[in-house]
Amino acid sequence: MESPVFRACGRIGKAAALFVLLAEPAAAKNLAVVAAKGSKLQDVSLANLTKLCKGSVKAWPDGKSFTLVMKDPELPEMQPVVHKIYNMTPAEVKQAIAKLNESRPQQPYVRIVASDEDILRTVAATPGAVGILDVYAINSTVKVLRVDGNLPFDQGYVLKGNTKAYQTY
Repeated sequence: MESPVFRACGRIGKAAALFVLLAEPAAAKNLAVVAAKGSKLQDVSLANLTKLCKGSVKAWPDGKSFTLVMKDPELPEMQPVVHKIYNMTPAEVKQAIAKLNESRPQQPYVRIVASDEDILRTVAATPGAVGILDVYAINSTVKVLRVDGNLPFDQGYVLKGNTKAYQTY
């Protein structure tokens, strides 16, 4: 049976349709900012989150050290973070993280982990940590923080995935 995509392509042909499908970048995911379930945090402004992630502010107002847990900034799904929080290229973000982590080697400011499950485990076990992960990976060990008063599916939420909107810096 022929794919509806191929049928819809008409004169451009199956090879061209396959090229179009493969050339389209993977969509960025809707991301959520999470903290440990017992955290007193409820809301964080994008401005404060940016200051914490870039290291210009190193602790929460209650004095707990800040730690960000995220996946590799070069992954397509992390483009909203790279663009909205760091406003750098993924390579520049990695350099900034490495430099920031040099100043606190015992407890890095930013931990890069391999999966959303690793983010959940690390956030739950690290006081003062927040994680940024796919909204569909959230479980009962964490709670979702509002960013500028919005939750991930609210209109105006800043970490919604839209790859095309994040291709230039």
